[in-house]
Amino acid sequence: MDYDLDNLIFSKIWEDETTFELQIEVDSQYVHAHQSCYFNEELLNRLASFLTGFCKLDNSATYFESGYKNGKYIPAFSLALSTDKQGHVTMEVDLEICDVDDRSHRCQCNVRCELGALERFGKRLTKLNEGEIGTRIALYET
Repeated sequence: MDYDLDNLIFSKIWEDETTFELQIEVDSQYVHAHQSCYFNEELLNRLASFLTGFCKLDNSATYFESGYKNGKYIPAFSLALSTDKQGHVTMEVDLEICDVDDRSHRCQCNVRCELGALERFGKRLTKLNEGEIGTRIALYET
């Protein structure tokens, strides 16, 4: 599999005492999209645990959602994970495109990676909790 075009990147762009804003970027063969999403330490730790847990033998959790995708809430994104027997992972990433009030515009695409890259990414994500504005964590560092 060619992973040169696929990437998932989280960058800290704002923070206060309890909350921070991350820009989530997705690059695939077919699309480049981004959205801003609000996190706190607990939610980011849950995402990191979800990703690293998926890489263990027990792959029971395959879906993560950062918040509600409908209603009057802050923007949310989700990841649905699947893997093949060779350790190739497909992440279906669902980003909200905030250009309409009803939150109906979304971008869904697949990001492909290797199981080891996903595990390393999950372990590094928690660095955003204490990182300065501008801290960037990528699935594949370039």
